[in-house]
Amino acid sequence: MSLLSPLDLLTVTDNEQDVIRCLIRRPHLTAVEIAKFTKIPLADLERLLSTMVQEARLILDDQNKFQVLMGKENKQKTGRSGTGLLDSLFG
Repeated sequence: MSLLSPLDLLTVTDNEQDVIRCLIRRPHLTAVEIAKFTKIPLADLERLLSTMVQEARLILDDQNKFQVLMGKENKQKTGRSGTGLLDSLFG
């Protein structure tokens, strides 16, 4: 899976951004839990989540919980542990 960078967020829809923000704040949620937090209807959300998994924007684990990987690659490559936006963009 490719890691999601802050610049990638410019290319996703509003609902995708809502899902990503939700999963960054609360990793490992089910579709029902994501729907509760984002207020996206479950039927629409399930289609969106399926697309996001196919496009490698999200990971679905064996417990049917979703997560997003963001920015870990930069820290491993550079050895730095900065958490700011500029570090994730240029680190």
